[in-house]
Amino acid sequence: MATVMSDDRIRDFDPITFSVIRNRFEAIGQEMTLAMEQTAWTSVIALARDYSCMIYDAHDSGPRQVTMAECLPIHCNSIRTLLMEVVRVFADDIHDGDVFMANDPYRGNTHIPDLVTAMPVFVDGVQVFWTVARGHQLDCGAAEASSIVPAARSIFQEGIVIPPIKIIDRARERHDIIALYLANVRYRDALHGDLRAQLGACGVARKGLVELCAQYGREEVMRYSDGLMDYADHRASESFRAIPDGVFEGTTWTDTDGNGAVDIPITARVEKRGADMRVYYDGGPPSTGSFNGTYAVIQATATIPFLYYIDSDIPHNHGVLKHVVADARPGSICLGVWPAAVGGATTNPADSMHDVINVAMAAAIPDRVPAGSCHAGHMPNFCGIDARNARAWGCMLFNGMGGGGAAKGADGWPLIGTIAGMGGLTSASIEEVELLYPLRIDYNEITTDSMGLGEWIGGPGLRTCYRPIAGSMEAVSFGGGSRNPPHGVAGGTRSPGGGIYIEHADGTRTFTSVAGQTLVRPGESWTSYSSGGGGWGNPVHRDAELVRRNVRDGWLSRERAREICGVVLNDDFEMTVNVEATRALREELAKIERPLVDPTSPGAGTWIPEHLRPGDRFIEAPTIAEHFAEAAAHE
Repeated sequence: MATVMSDDRIRDFDPITFSVIRNRFEAIGQEMTLAMEQTAWTSVIALARDYSCMIYDAHDSGPRQVTMAECLPIHCNSIRTLLMEVVRVFADDIHDGDVFMANDPYRGNTHIPDLVTAMPVFVDGVQVFWTVARGHQLDCGAAEASSIVPAARSIFQEGIVIPPIKIIDRARERHDIIALYLANVRYRDALHGDLRAQLGACGVARKGLVELCAQYGREEVMRYSDGLMDYADHRASESFRAIPDGVFEGTTWTDTDGNGAVDIPITARVEKRGADMRVYYDGGPPSTGSFNGTYAVIQATATIPFLYYIDSDIPHNHGVLKHVVADARPGSICLGVWPAAVGGATTNPADSMHDVINVAMAAAIPDRVPAGSCHAGHMPNFCGIDARNARAWGCMLFNGMGGGGAAKGADGWPLIGTIAGMGGLTSASIEEVELLYPLRIDYNEITTDSMGLGEWIGGPGLRTCYRPIAGSMEAVSFGGGSRNPPHGVAGGTRSPGGGIYIEHADGTRTFTSVAGQTLVRPGESWTSYSSGGGGWGNPVHRDAELVRRNVRDGWLSRERAREICGVVLNDDFEMTVNVEATRALREELAKIERPLVDPTSPGAGTWIPEHLRPGDRFIEAPTIAEHFAEAAAHE
């Protein structure tokens, strides 16, 4: 703090008051976040935490992010685009007591499932803030009972589209608007509960901000809010200038477009000058399914990596975000053109768009760039009719989340889930899931050899098995990372990928791509193997004792420890390291030249071909109508 207070823009701030107000903003955001989690009704918000709460100011140039609290980066780094649209549409018709709602991905939102509620905060008749909640809806009224329909061919198959509208007008609730929304979705009671949770969260934050202004004065709070952004700007600028200037390019691939095309290339060009970055995305042809990016997703994916290249103590507010601008070629998979379907935008192609920034920057700052992380691909939406009471049920669960990429000095995290969430999503309690839904989770455990290896290894993937217990269930999955697994950096190896299959009553299995819609009948189960993260650095440099512990704990097999890391273990009870044999083997393995980024070509995932057995089948982009409508021979 002391070094930054010398900046002319913030030298006049009292450091203690500065710290107190900064932490008050963060505490209000945290209170808002907890209020939403503890009052939401559906699994995707209450159990999996697929939502975000933020505070924005009401600056003349447009709303600017003041703070976020345990948010998902794909949500918070892109909300400004939608708030700008709200301000443009309503202009002088924004009043104390209003609340706005929107989900239109062609009006600044990420994708249709992310419903946004925004409440202007007035003090002494002047608007000073916005409180904003964005929550992933369990259902949007799409053609299928899922918030994401991979095979959707246009936005009209993805559910109700809501442009910026008022649902509360000067403290008077628009019951007609709420009724219109609920008439177009399944699980009306549950989604009404989630909507109330979002409104309540916005109200909680409003109360805290009004109290803060009452304590310090409206003008003083706004002055310190501006100072907080200048502080973040100052510190971020110093860090960004330490990154070499230049133009850096990268290429990666996304598994599927949701409708049968595979290995679709995604490229990024990063132009770095001083403290500012410009990112330009391009990619393969537009998806004929729901996996097209949106303008808001472009902004989020371009900024997320640069936030973790710098000190995590720097506030993630507008002062940092303004340093990165992004665009993409319209009509590519990175930027859909209306009326293209964009339901999967926040994970696919978003996860790959995030990855490709790291691929591009690996040549410039390999010591700061992490390896690839698991993509969303094992986070299904289940639904069905409970045979015990004839009631419709649905849930979205993230228990099968995969591992994060390693970085210099740190192994990857388990359970990171999707790069879009950066660890902010949660794995639901198995007991709660089995209590609330007609499901059994047979196992949910770490998978051996699921991660990339290196001096630092990726977080492991999981194997997870769900079984319906009261009638058939539909399963919709989305994302990628199986055919094109998380990459390794600086000599680290890629993950082997993962897969999904339905095990039939006769023991045969139907494998599917990570995106598709399947039917699971009584006596069958739905199983996923999520991918672990990529490795960082040459595996032969990993501490041999760490390798031994990884083998002992079941994360790594003896074979992979020997073949990739060059660690030879004795056959005694403790599996001690054979020091001489390890030294000799590592000398040989060190002669192997390893690429800066691995893989260098598409379709490098090995998990599915290694696990297919005689009698199994594989379906790319399955749909129930095409592949599961008739009674299967397995029955």
